[in-house]
Formats: sequence, structure tokens, C-alpha cells
Amino acid sequence: MLHIQLYRARRDHARLGHLIDLELRRLRPDASRLAELKKRKLAARDRIAVLEARQAEGLTPPPQTA
Repeated sequence: MLHIQLYRARRDHARLGHLIDLELRRLRPDASRLAELKKRKLAARDRIAVLEARQAEGLTPPPQTA
């Protein structure tokens, strides 16, 4: 289950990075939207760090590959 949460957090982080890039390319980027996206991306990065630490501690085994 932990690997699913980690995958989702990484996906969310990447998606937010893409949205930030799109906003920055606009003629007049919305500063408040940009700040919110950056805040959410930072939160996703923090979630990733926590989940990776839990995985490294061995609290949950990594996903099995076939």
C-alpha cells in the first residue's frame, strides 16, 4: 500500500510541476495561482520524503516485480 501512496505523491508532484511551467509561460502569470501551485508541490515533495523514509525503514516491503 505504501508504494501506491508513493507513486501517487510522485505523480502529483510531477503534475504540479507541469502546471507551474504552464502558468509561467502565460503572458501574465497569475501570482496567487503560482504561489498556490508551488505550495502544493512543496507539500507533495514533503509527502514523498516521508513515504520514502518509511519505505527505507522497512515498515512496508517494496512492491514486488514479476
